[in-house]
Amino acid sequence: MKLTNNVLILLFGLSLSLGVRAQQVSDSVTMELPYPAILNDMPNARVVQDSLVTLLMQEKIAGVTRGLMEMQGFRVQIYSSNTPSTSKQEAMLLEQNLRDSVEVPVYVLYTPPFWKVRLGDFRTMEEARTYKDTFVVAFPHYASETYIVRDKIQIKK
Repeated sequence: MKLTNNVLILLFGLSLSLGVRAQQVSDSVTMELPYPAILNDMPNARVVQDSLVTLLMQEKIAGVTRGLMEMQGFRVQIYSSNTPSTSKQEAMLLEQNLRDSVEVPVYVLYTPPFWKVRLGDFRTMEEARTYKDTFVVAFPHYASETYIVRDKIQIKK
């Protein structure tokens, strides 16, 4: 019995190593890692990745999202709850219902323990205030929970 278990473990290990070796790399890049000290114990380490991964990493480090850039701005918050049993579902349902009803992006955020729904990407407080006033007229039942918050916003380059 003990011998059978050892053989099974050996076969499992071999199958894993063969599976890893069988993978093909379509496009590899050599790049200098930002923290080479991590690799002091592994001087022969080599990172192989698709060139798209490298591009996306460079954009993330630069704070760029494809076609968009992030900056400090304002959003209109219309929902915030930390009720464990319902807040996530309520936030998701609200986002789904408003997505086609408003002309600005709708964001669902989770900042423990709160689920929040925020609208828009406004550069100035005045733009956010104007939108908030318009939103409250169209959706008066959200008036008591609607206010302007400072947030990182996404704007087109």
